[in-house]
Amino acid sequence: MTKIILITSISDLNQIPTNILKSNETKIFSFNLDVHLELNNQKIEHTMADNLLNTHERLKIFDKMTEFRSWYSKIPSSDFELEGVNLLKIFDRNEFHTYLLPILINLVIIKEIVSKEKPTKIIATDQISKIIQSIIKNDNIETEFFKNEHNTNLLWDNITAKYNVGGIPLTFTLSRKKYLKIKNTFENLSGLLNNFWFKFDQSKNKSIVFLEFNPQLFSKLFEEMTNYDGDVVLINHRRSAIWNKKSINVIKKSKCKILNLETVLNKHEQAQIPELLDNYSQKIDNLWRNSKILNEVFHIYGYEFLDSIKDTMMKLYSERLFSYISLILSLKKIINQLNIKCIVSLNESGETEKTMLEVNKKKFPTILLEHGFIERNSKTKIYDILSEHVSFNDKIVVWGEPKKKWLINEYNINPERILVIGSPRHDNYFSSRLQHKHNREKTILLAPNPINEINGQSTTNLKLQFNETIKNIVEIIKKFDNVKIIVKLHPIQLEHNDEIKSFIKNLDSSIPIYLWTPVIETINNVDAVLVLTPEIHATPTMLLESMILEKPTMNIYFDKIIPEYTHVKNNAVFTVTNNDNLENNLKKFLFDENFQKTLQKNADNFLNHFLINHGTASEKFASILKSY
Repeated sequence: MTKIILITSISDLNQIPTNILKSNETKIFSFNLDVHLELNNQKIEHTMADNLLNTHERLKIFDKMTEFRSWYSKIPSSDFELEGVNLLKIFDRNEFHTYLLPILINLVIIKEIVSKEKPTKIIATDQISKIIQSIIKNDNIETEFFKNEHNTNLLWDNITAKYNVGGIPLTFTLSRKKYLKIKNTFENLSGLLNNFWFKFDQSKNKSIVFLEFNPQLFSKLFEEMTNYDGDVVLINHRRSAIWNKKSINVIKKSKCKILNLETVLNKHEQAQIPELLDNYSQKIDNLWRNSKILNEVFHIYGYEFLDSIKDTMMKLYSERLFSYISLILSLKKIINQLNIKCIVSLNESGETEKTMLEVNKKKFPTILLEHGFIERNSKTKIYDILSEHVSFNDKIVVWGEPKKKWLINEYNINPERILVIGSPRHDNYFSSRLQHKHNREKTILLAPNPINEINGQSTTNLKLQFNETIKNIVEIIKKFDNVKIIVKLHPIQLEHNDEIKSFIKNLDSSIPIYLWTPVIETINNVDAVLVLTPEIHATPTMLLESMILEKPTMNIYFDKIIPEYTHVKNNAVFTVTNNDNLENNLKKFLFDENFQKTLQKNADNFLNHFLINHGTASEKFASILKSY
């Protein structure tokens, strides 16, 4: 008789009785790092379940996941359309991807476990009971599910605000609803005091509209738009455009205006929303409860998984539908009433961006602006689906000729749609370069790139290797005279970021950890930058920014083979793997001045090839926008 226990979260351990966990008659499978560490701590023998899938198998699941990103297009009905926009489509595409991909991976892992172990009984909590039942529904396998009331939130159900006070990182988390309420209150007060508001009903000027831009990151671009003979309008439904003092100063200096979506609809238009909400809520609820179509949509390798996501998706639409309806009606009114010359966005997957593009229906020109460092090869091309350039159907602004050639050669995109401008976001970097000083004490910046669930590569082993490498780096740096280490975390809201912060604090609480300190300021205050890249496809933007600021840059990959990206082949970054001799490599990187000079020379050559209009991209892009 073979009994297996499947533990997918640390909260499961509090629900499954200890006598069952420690029984000699059961085989335990852990599904993440926290569970593995706690079982080790309790000296309970177990197997790491995610070892059952290799990278190739995970890539196959990722590829299958791309089919589900547009699941709503397979629903043959106009019942869910409002003003010609499918309400089902508004849900952030990447948020859905981040939610669903781990479920698919767990489903395939459990399938493999059942096939290999041939259990007579499966013990777990109700967190994964529906996945298990979909796999064994035709098998005679006994199950025992313990109740686990821990809620699994979607990526943007909660918003984490992050600040630094000195070297001390402070964070607080709010529900999406509470965050938006506080955001609106703060913006109303700040906008009133500083005259930031765009007067929607009074404007007769032409307008350029920017969607969900952080003014602080694009300060030079907005400065270049100051003499525009129309209105420069920011629509920030998700994150405030005036979230700190620096962003407020950018808005003041550039004379941009913020369009508050809460003020677009009049009282009569707002009064229609409750009826629309009742109507569409019932339709969407019926779709998830009764649809045979969805069973045909949500299946993988012959297994249906609708029941595993149905409750979460119903809850999502129930909680966000009011916002979606308001968003569609507000943006539709903006499209109909404003004299918009161009709409600029950084992506087309977010709820604001997606809705605006849908209601626009190609009425006004749109531009997608490249804003992150991405290099690709044949092995990592599959991840282009996340960058969105391949699906955007209007003008695309890219940083240099290499990206333009890639889009033309790999995706047959019309060259006339691709504008090679450079990076407006990084103009301030080129003007912020500091002369190198020979300080008695060297400071190295450790920039650990977090593992993102959206890529399907997160495993217990990878996180263990990641932590071990951080530990080794800290121990080695302590051996060196007059070298100190600081840490800059990626600002993205991810669980692994919190895990990294906790691990480093437990390792050495004296190490400063910075969250939202400006990257320019952080890099300029150090002598060298060390990036950790755990994912096979990733090229962290920190690499490019360190090169621009003329800092020697080292990158550690967690794969046996280093990807042959151009910056690697050009030796613009000192690129090694986590299995190489770390101490020798760090000595060479930190203390060999000739090697550092070679790195910097190679970096300059790479930048000249990869990125055009150094320091003047904002001026070039602004001139294009003004021509509309």
